[in-house]
Amino acid sequence: MKEMRPALWSDMERLKAIWKLCFGYEDSFIDFYFARRFQPEQVAVYLVDQVITAMLTMIPIQYVDGPEGEKTRQGAMLYAIATHPDFQRRGMASELMEWALAYLGSRQIELCVLVPAEEKLFGFYERQGYQAGFTLREAVLNRDEIRVMGKETPDLAVAAALPQTYNSIRNQLLRGTPYIVYGEEEVAYQKQVSRLSGADLYELSSGEVQGCAAVECLTEDKVLVKELLVPEALIAQGLKALAQTIPAQEFIIRTPAPWGQGIGGQIRSFGMLKRTSSRESGPTNQEDSLPGEGAYLGLAFD
Repeated sequence: MKEMRPALWSDMERLKAIWKLCFGYEDSFIDFYFARRFQPEQVAVYLVDQVITAMLTMIPIQYVDGPEGEKTRQGAMLYAIATHPDFQRRGMASELMEWALAYLGSRQIELCVLVPAEEKLFGFYERQGYQAGFTLREAVLNRDEIRVMGKETPDLAVAAALPQTYNSIRNQLLRGTPYIVYGEEEVAYQKQVSRLSGADLYELSSGEVQGCAAVECLTEDKVLVKELLVPEALIAQGLKALAQTIPAQEFIIRTPAPWGQGIGGQIRSFGMLKRTSSRESGPTNQEDSLPGEGAYLGLAFD
């Protein structure tokens, strides 16, 4: 007999076991995640004969558009979609995703967002009714390439940022851009992940100019700048400042797609979205349609 429902606190050990089997994380990181991020009402589970076989997490987000951010929609990002290896290839994850859409819709959540783990999964999720909705610019630069950039631009100071400070700078810089807003709790979690990797959330500043960057160390010599947000004219100097702070040789840099043309790289699809059952009657006018591909997602927990 199958059942789908929100998780319970008593489910935690089974969910940890599924995480370990599906994602290969060390016990220390799994304990870290569940201690700081697990909220049962944000997790959907699939049970067979009262045993949890699949799970996913629904992270609260908000989609904002308009010159002053006056158009908002409540949403959720699907994260850590996992099926126990003994039950894979039976469509349970797809069933659970559909259940989650209905569950979110019943709570007046309009949009469901996800970040495919691999390029080939865009096609899979498209067949599930999701559409491409978010893009970004991604460039890979080495330390020497960054060192010679922006010689005539002013220096930027770099300091570790509190989650609320980071979020405030982020929202200010993205105003007027269609983008995903995260709660302070999600930004705090990103800070913990960044620090665990050996990096941090950073505030970049020069006088009254502010920027921010979320960085994770992938290896001793490679870092992922998950989000670099500074005024366009200072992107090169922002990178130089980060390179002076973080002793890596290779930097993978992500910015909003229209930004950072001077650093090259490529613009690619990053996230997908689908309307929940709360809006299954469809858009009533053009303004009510789903966000287009130009929207910015940024801090995905990918």
